[in-house]
Amino acid sequence: MATSRKLPAATVAAVMTVTAGFTPTWEGMDVVAKRDMVGTGHPITYCYGQTDEFGKVAVGTRFTKQQCDEKLKLSMPKYLDAITPCVKVDELPVKVWASLTDAAYNAGPARVCSSPMVKKINAGDLEGACNAFDQWIVRGDGHVLRGLILRRAGEKYGDKRKSERALCLEGVAESKVKRSSFAVLWKKVTG
Repeated sequence: MATSRKLPAATVAAVMTVTAGFTPTWEGMDVVAKRDMVGTGHPITYCYGQTDEFGKVAVGTRFTKQQCDEKLKLSMPKYLDAITPCVKVDELPVKVWASLTDAAYNAGPARVCSSPMVKKINAGDLEGACNAFDQWIVRGDGHVLRGLILRRAGEKYGDKRKSERALCLEGVAESKVKRSSFAVLWKKVTG
């Protein structure tokens, strides 16, 4: 899966900005490390769902919001980098990348790479990819959790938070507006 493909720095920065505002809404923040009784394997979790990527942490270890924000800032590029080789299209809207990055942070890059969202993106169906989030709700151990249903497509079930599906669809809609605005401008320029 390794490749030399890299996203432009401006795209990475924009995706990181979007995920920095989006992911904490779903992960919540635990300033005291605890055992995750929802996740598979019940790891020690802290801050915005971190587990052991920064080394082992003992239950009861305390963190400040600033430390948690910094850990998230350091984490997210790793998830974007891990899914980038799986996406075979040349360009994706920032919010589509952000929705996939959030999903990778939550479920793991390998699961996102083999997801129906990435398959549809690679087939050229961006809107279908966004809509595939609402069926991607099964945890690695086969369980369906309400939290996953809401994170993936909660607006369909009355949740007021923006879901990965909604974020993705926003990105698709914004890219259509940009393309149509460019087409109008180009037509004016070329007569």
